[in-house]
Amino acid sequence: MVNDCERLQTRLRVFRGLLAALALTLAGSGLWSQETLPYLEFGAGRKQGDFGSPAQSTLWQGYATYGATGARWDASLTVPFLRLDREGAGISSQDQGLGDVVVRGSYRFLPENEGGWSLDGEGAVKLPTASDTKGLGTGRTDFGGFLALHQRLGLFQWTLLGGWIQGGSTNQTGTADALTSGSYVAGLRGTWDLDRNRWGIAFEARGATFQGVPGIKELSLDVFHPLSPKWAMKAIITAGFSDGGPKQSVGVALVRLIP
Repeated sequence: MVNDCERLQTRLRVFRGLLAALALTLAGSGLWSQETLPYLEFGAGRKQGDFGSPAQSTLWQGYATYGATGARWDASLTVPFLRLDREGAGISSQDQGLGDVVVRGSYRFLPENEGGWSLDGEGAVKLPTASDTKGLGTGRTDFGGFLALHQRLGLFQWTLLGGWIQGGSTNQTGTADALTSGSYVAGLRGTWDLDRNRWGIAFEARGATFQGVPGIKELSLDVFHPLSPKWAMKAIITAGFSDGGPKQSVGVALVRLIP
């Protein structure tokens, strides 16, 4: 009976999520009159750490993203599938299932000027499609708003990022009492365009999601490599510097442009 109720809740979450995604798409339908480039992205990765708990955890992730980009905007829908392995402190478990669906949209408010400066704004919604009882999600809808200030200096570009993630409604489970109301996001990133590749290094800090658990601080290195006019590859490696997040993570993805 419990499993049946959980499956029903998951279906309802997915249904609500798809309705929200449709609403966002229709709200931005005016942008689709511009020239657009749709794309698909398929990726996989692994995160390891204690995530603020006594047990060591390994989170495996596979995801698919459908998106489209224009001259001044980008929008995407990401659906992940997760497997969480826990070991230690008397715990040995493995859970898997659908992760939280994320809908994102960004717009370049200020195009790049002669000094190389530009400004982007981004909005994101995390839908509670993952099971919070399995530890795969938080069981609530989160809304995020971000600003990114860029300056290009030849082949180099640096970016200053700031924003806030606000927690929305929850399923009123035991997880809900442990959640904070929201958290900040701040970061600094540099990218270089060298030999067809785009290399990046970034430091990002995020406030705590759970009460009594430190926020996340991470340093990451990434690369974007075009394989052909229609295919590209992405890879990232991340080191964590707080007990609230993973100590290390890696990820790879393939991007397919749809003419």
